[in-house]
Amino acid sequence: GESAMSTRNARDLAYHTVRSRIITMELKPGDPLNDRELAEELGISRTPMREALILLNNAHMVAIKPQSGTHVAPIDLHLMELEQFSRYTLEKEILTRMCGRLTPEQEAGYRQLIEAYRVLEASPEELDREMRLLELDNAFHRRAFELCGMEHHFDHMLASLQHVERIRKFSLQTEENKSVCAAHTRILEAVLRGSEEDLSRALSDHLNRYKLSVEQARQRHPEYFTEGTVRPVDYHI
Repeated sequence: GESAMSTRNARDLAYHTVRSRIITMELKPGDPLNDRELAEELGISRTPMREALILLNNAHMVAIKPQSGTHVAPIDLHLMELEQFSRYTLEKEILTRMCGRLTPEQEAGYRQLIEAYRVLEASPEELDREMRLLELDNAFHRRAFELCGMEHHFDHMLASLQHVERIRKFSLQTEENKSVCAAHTRILEAVLRGSEEDLSRALSDHLNRYKLSVEQARQRHPEYFTEGTVRPVDYHI
């Protein structure tokens, strides 16, 4: 049999492989997941595969139903909303700390990131373009965290954004992707010269643009989405 350690490694491999396929929409909402086939494909045994699917079920990425088997879960719009608000709040705090404090070198670094995005965005034939656009987008948002010495906060946040990541694939295929450079420039200008209110508005408009992608994607694939179960929080002990 496998040692405890290699079982855990196998489970992690299974978890990250399936999660990444769900986030990139290689596996679409409603697609069946067969633990035996997946385990075989990854060269691991079925137990760690099943454990990984249970973890993904807890994260609302996978739905395990005794009657109908295991499927990729629909995109949960309620969870997406929660994630976006957390992200906005954290990022606004970090950008506010940088307001009026960027050095000319730091400003130039920001402008280089925006320019790199613009160039890649205008080159549809580039290799791995979508992946690289996402990476440049993340690099822009991570920069303020780096300048505050808080990049681990950004990385933690990004790792925990599960539902909102699933819509980014759609975003890259819709027109709203064209607005990224202008939005990033507007955020930068607000950090350089604007008020806290300008900054809040620029960031909020930019982070809320995912709702346009959601609407477009929902028109084409209503079955991919669910409003989610809003469970009221019970504060009574």
